[in-house]
Amino acid sequence: MFLSQKLQGTKVPDVTKIFSIPIVGSFELDLTDIVVNNFTCSTSSSNLTILGDGFFHLLASDIAAHLSFKWHWTKASLSGTGDGELLLGGGTIDWVFELHKDEALQKPQLQVVTANSNFDSVDLKIHSYSADWLYQAVLTLFNEAVKRQVQNGVAAALDGEVPDRINAVLGSLPTKLEVRGLPFSTSFEYSIYTSAFVLVKGFGEVEVPDGPAQQADSNAAAAAAAQQELPQRRQLLTAGSSGSSTTSSSGSSSGSSTTSSGADGPVAKMTRCPFESSALPLDGAALAADPAMTSVFVHEATANCLLWGLDRAGKLAVSLRDGTVPGLSITTDVLALLVPELPTLYPHMSMIINVEALDTPHVSLSAGAGATVSAYYRMSLVVANESLGNPEVVRLSANLTVSAQPDWDAFVIGDVSVHHVVEASQLTVPAEQWDNTVTWLIQNYGPLASLRQVFELLVHTPDNSQVALTSARTACYDGWFALSADVAVSLPPPPAAAGAA
Repeated sequence: MFLSQKLQGTKVPDVTKIFSIPIVGSFELDLTDIVVNNFTCSTSSSNLTILGDGFFHLLASDIAAHLSFKWHWTKASLSGTGDGELLLGGGTIDWVFELHKDEALQKPQLQVVTANSNFDSVDLKIHSYSADWLYQAVLTLFNEAVKRQVQNGVAAALDGEVPDRINAVLGSLPTKLEVRGLPFSTSFEYSIYTSAFVLVKGFGEVEVPDGPAQQADSNAAAAAAAQQELPQRRQLLTAGSSGSSTTSSSGSSSGSSTTSSGADGPVAKMTRCPFESSALPLDGAALAADPAMTSVFVHEATANCLLWGLDRAGKLAVSLRDGTVPGLSITTDVLALLVPELPTLYPHMSMIINVEALDTPHVSLSAGAGATVSAYYRMSLVVANESLGNPEVVRLSANLTVSAQPDWDAFVIGDVSVHHVVEASQLTVPAEQWDNTVTWLIQNYGPLASLRQVFELLVHTPDNSQVALTSARTACYDGWFALSADVAVSLPPPPAAAGAA
């Protein structure tokens, strides 16, 4: 695509040659206004081979180029003028390049090693003239000079324009994923390995600040960390991922994963994340056999370390009130099914539902059940009325376990188990009704969620991203989640012509 854009409309330098042909004698032939009107390269006839150590070999065949030109011959006082067209066919492109991480950009970049092209067949049409000697002379000139000029143009584009535009796309990829509503940022460092497939490994970092009351201790800890050359950002996870083509990654957490607790300040201390990764239950042959262009493998320890860090930071808590969720009304009348006496004692009043984790939620992945999430939380109902002192009328604790098959376009909900216990209440609370209601909500609204929605909600990517995932599909293995997809690249508009301004 980049190559076709580059060569479309390219003008080949004029060529002139004096010919001496028996019977006809000597004459001069000029070919001018030689323009590449069309250049085609079939993706189905292209093959990419991974050579190892970051090197790749692209061999493309069935390349074709259509050119138009003007011709003019002179012999003493005689001359002739006309136009014609040329089709170069049976072309091949032989391109070897290296993919490496640019240390300055911290992003993958492409560097050309060799670039060659060749055309095997020439189909020439000369308009307004039928002399065989002219046809042969023009054909000779094309074979000697013009075809070589086109091949040089292809090689030059493969050496410069094409890798420059590919690198511009690679350079637009974010190395940092900004996650909404969470007290940390995550960045990825690229390392690229090749064998029968490409493996891109990375690690993420998390920064969770401390509260104002801990500021002095935090500053002292930060100074001590600086003396020991410890990073201010704490490694949350290492990543390992692979696929049958160019591959991106997000991976497993390791024993060196760390985080810290707090609210608003620098990191105070490092604490080891208690979750370990396990080996991916797929070998290189299975990874290479995946027809998808990109495969991402995430270990359950990654999610568990993330939840563990948020829990230690006190961030797994939320307050819902009337209007917090669009279309959801939280009033005493709406909650009458769960607390029957509520609208009688507090008629037509707004409510606040406070939910907080009592322990770190846990995620487990298996080939059979998919993803299973277990949580232990507390829920309290507060009447939102300052004149009454915003009384808490009900407080419950609950254990919740949900299994689901997470898919790019929908969640398939499996088993749901929930058990509520009333901790404190001014009113009669049917705990079993809470169990049934939460189960119904998850079973009916869970399938409306999808990984695509989660990604679009949480991850900020460049506004005009030129890379998108298509034909995405997911799978769960013991301890691992896999996402495979093809990559669609939308071409940026071609650079403006130098004379256009």
